[in-house]
Amino acid sequence: MSVEKRWVITDSRSSFSTSDFAIPGEELGLGSAAFCRKRTLSGGRQTGVEIIELSNGVVALRICPTRGMGIIDGSFGGTSGGTTGVHALGWRSPVREIVHPSYINLYDLGGRGAHYGFNELLNRCGVEWSGAMGEDEAVDNMGNRTPIFLPLHGKVGWTPASHVELAVSDGEICLEGDVPEQNVFGVNYLLKTRLTLRAGSSRIEIRDTLCNLGAQPGEYEMLYHINFGPPFLEAGSRYYANYHRVVPRDSFAAAGTGDLASFPGPSAGFIEQVFLFRGAPDDAGWAHQLLANADQTLAVRVSYAVQTLPYAILWKRCAALEEGYVAGLNPCSDLPNTRCVERAGGRLKTLAAGEEVDFGCIIEPMEGADRVAAAVTEIEERRSDALVGKAGDFDWL
Repeated sequence: MSVEKRWVITDSRSSFSTSDFAIPGEELGLGSAAFCRKRTLSGGRQTGVEIIELSNGVVALRICPTRGMGIIDGSFGGTSGGTTGVHALGWRSPVREIVHPSYINLYDLGGRGAHYGFNELLNRCGVEWSGAMGEDEAVDNMGNRTPIFLPLHGKVGWTPASHVELAVSDGEICLEGDVPEQNVFGVNYLLKTRLTLRAGSSRIEIRDTLCNLGAQPGEYEMLYHINFGPPFLEAGSRYYANYHRVVPRDSFAAAGTGDLASFPGPSAGFIEQVFLFRGAPDDAGWAHQLLANADQTLAVRVSYAVQTLPYAILWKRCAALEEGYVAGLNPCSDLPNTRCVERAGGRLKTLAAGEEVDFGCIIEPMEGADRVAAAVTEIEERRSDALVGKAGDFDWL
């Protein structure tokens, strides 16, 4: 797109970061209801966290450059878009602060230390690894293969962006961020993130590019942990998706396969169920997941480009509200197992020296019985009879 205006917000090379600011919608070319604001948080474990609030007048989001350009939460509706109210985007994690990465030790809790801060609408998981914690091996600086332990979901979601810019043009507003993942004796990666909102639209477009800046090939994994609670998730909510095959992760998920598409209300002590899918693309190469509320008047669709994100996950954690009542609709480049399992299964991807790979996903909240029904019909018409595999049979998928 032809950029009319551009603002540099952060640049580590020049040791530059803007003070807190507010740009009105008229200056963005998106009307009085739009805005872009930067805030630096104070108090507790969120001291020093930078938040960028971005709105096109239909969708408002809080994006965190301090945490890998993740989307903390947002809202949908209000002054535009034909909605009847303002609806929350995201979920209510027991972790209420936006915890600074300096307070997160990923190796805590046996490798689940990210759970001390996990509360996003969208958390990027990767990029050297993205799945379950576990043992693996790596080549050290003397050429030896040495055992290592990889914590849950990787580091990129807990890495501050080194460069952040805002660009506006022709009714679009785009927030760009560069997140490095580099090791003197390992990978030299840069994840270039892009989030775009368009005038009058509820679509949140994510287009990311992973660049291998090194002289050697390297492995990578990418998972978009996209999470929703009420009002999209409630007793009687329904799940719809385009997929060829589905495998329950374990015996707990297998027991819930018959009720995969339906959700109970908040249930204290609920043991999470995880279902793994191979996406079935439409003619444009996109597969879709959709979560609709009980009366089918409010829904959110997560679409993903299957060329580089061929799999998807449904994470059902229907615990009590105080414990985190949430459903995750999560596209991924491979499955959320340990990296060694994915390597052995042939699903782990490699990026050559100087090579780039693009990822795309779209989050689209929608309201109104007719609009939701049309989205459901579009998914259902493209659905074939999906095959269900045995629990844990990942190679079959």
